[in-house]
Amino acid sequence: MKRNIIYITGCLLVITAFTACKKDEGNGNLKSVFSYVADGFKVTFTNFSTGAREYYWDFNDKPGDSSNLKSPQHVFSTKGDYLVSLTARNGDRIDVFTDTVSILGPNIKIDGDFSDWEYVEYLHTNAESFEGTIRAVKAFATAQDINFLIEGTTDMKLEMIDMFIDTDNNPATGFSSWDYPAGSGTEFLLEGPASSPSWGAGYAHSGAPSDWSFNAVFAFDAAMHFSAVRTVSGKNIAEFSIKKNVLGSLGTHINFAIIELNSGWAGIGRAPENATPEAKFISLRL
Repeated sequence: MKRNIIYITGCLLVITAFTACKKDEGNGNLKSVFSYVADGFKVTFTNFSTGAREYYWDFNDKPGDSSNLKSPQHVFSTKGDYLVSLTARNGDRIDVFTDTVSILGPNIKIDGDFSDWEYVEYLHTNAESFEGTIRAVKAFATAQDINFLIEGTTDMKLEMIDMFIDTDNNPATGFSSWDYPAGSGTEFLLEGPASSPSWGAGYAHSGAPSDWSFNAVFAFDAAMHFSAVRTVSGKNIAEFSIKKNVLGSLGTHINFAIIELNSGWAGIGRAPENATPEAKFISLRL
């Protein structure tokens, strides 16, 4: 009798072990789900999926941007809404969860601390062969302001700037600059010293596209905010902002060019490159 009890107990243990293995191999309770936290353009995803052995993330951003990590981070390219999908897999079974990830972009502060620009992509970088003090530009628009970060050589001081802005995206209106024959159409000219903005001003164009005719409409110190120029990793960097409401009615984009001038009002740096048949303003999505 004792031997029979041992035999039956052993069989039950074998059956129990076999059942547990079959349940694990059957990928039951497979469920895909995630949450996220956005910090500017950088998003940290937390994976709450159950019953999965493999993961595939499609961020619906740039082509090829995906991940097989369980809980990845991703830096999105621009602000906007992205349909992000997580596919959880166990053997031949899959479950897909899709959610809208809203990217508002960074909280830019014009304070000389440029770390908040870290994940903002360069809007324009001058060719290495193009000489001048200005080398690259970043820009980011919020509901109230348009923010710019300018990188240059250690000779870049921004003691005097000219900034041309096309607000209606129509090169046939506003001032047409010979410097940018492929597209300009300036509605606003910003002119003055970034280092001492108390007497700089914004001017609105009037007259024919060939007329250098501008009327002052706002002062730098009322509508703009500048940081000091700082040297970081061998480059001089400065940031500034412009209030949107001083630029009139805005569409989805503005186009612009920025020039650094010396004390004799000669251009010593600019972005973008100029004076070629294909030269045109830089475009910024608002």
